[in-house]
Amino acid sequence: MASEIRANKQTNRVGLGTVTYTDTGIIVSGIVTANSFKGDGSSLTGIDATALKDTSGNVKIQANASGAVHSGISTFNEIKLSDTNKIVFGTDSDLEIFHSSGANYIKTTSAQNLVFGTNITNRIILQSDGHLRPVVDSTYDLGLTGTRFRNIYADTYYGDGANLTNLPAGAPVGGASTNTVFFENDKEVAVNYQITSTKNAMTAGPISINAGIAVTVPSGCSWTIV
Repeated sequence: MASEIRANKQTNRVGLGTVTYTDTGIIVSGIVTANSFKGDGSSLTGIDATALKDTSGNVKIQANASGAVHSGISTFNEIKLSDTNKIVFGTDSDLEIFHSSGANYIKTTSAQNLVFGTNITNRIILQSDGHLRPVVDSTYDLGLTGTRFRNIYADTYYGDGANLTNLPAGAPVGGASTNTVFFENDKEVAVNYQITSTKNAMTAGPISINAGIAVTVPSGCSWTIV
């Protein structure tokens, strides 16, 4: 019969035949143990909410009445989705990640640095005062030989400029750092050049101008070879 209950004395197991119930189902006052459970579990109680997952294995988190979602990581750390659609980290909301007015934001809410790293190593620090610096002095490059920034704008440059190219023609200064008395220039003009219209120019000679090369001296300017 489809509705029968069978007991197997050899295996000490009870099996329930296939049947359609019209009552409230099967009620067990003790413990029910199985390898897996299937079906609607919405009426189950006493389940750890942090262990709930959907069919794809994603953790499902339910917001509270105020719209905030809290997930305690440890005694001193916390990740929270606030009621203002911000992901905040730390018990005092020290770090915020959010979208607003067509822009995306990652920022601290107090005087703390933002540290960026790769390969479990800190690389770049955005200081709380807005200054950007590497974690270690003279270690990392900004751009590469084959992957460069197009333009760099700054009020002042510091450091060794020996590798800079395509600078305006000028006389490098030689001598000791405390005794810069030697002004040196090449002995031939190998590229076309036009003196700035508001300036005069001076070159230590003798000097030669290569074939096909032109030096343009605007009206009112002079080029002196000494």
